[in-house]
Amino acid sequence: MPTTPATAISTAATHGSGLAATVHTAGQVATVALIVTVCIAFYLLSCAVWPFGKCRRCKGVGKFKSPFGNAFRHCGRCDGSGLRVRFGRKVISYYRRTRSLGSNSTSKADKK
Repeated sequence: MPTTPATAISTAATHGSGLAATVHTAGQVATVALIVTVCIAFYLLSCAVWPFGKCRRCKGVGKFKSPFGNAFRHCGRCDGSGLRVRFGRKVISYYRRTRSLGSNSTSKADKK
């Protein structure tokens, strides 16, 4: 005698087929937005304090060893400094430059 389940619910309906939309509450969305905002603010603050990172090409050394012999040459990307400007610092500099170019009564362009 074959056994059948007591209910006729398909397995796709009970285990999720990936088509059902997930419903998020406003509190969950606000919490995620707050966490993302705090992380971005912390990153920009760290970029303001430490604007440089290691050059990715030379790994912060600033030079490459010649394939033949013991000669070294300077890294072309960082000009031998071993440093690069971090992305967050570029964002901060862009914001400051754009804000300073705005027209207001205390602008340097108005005083000429």
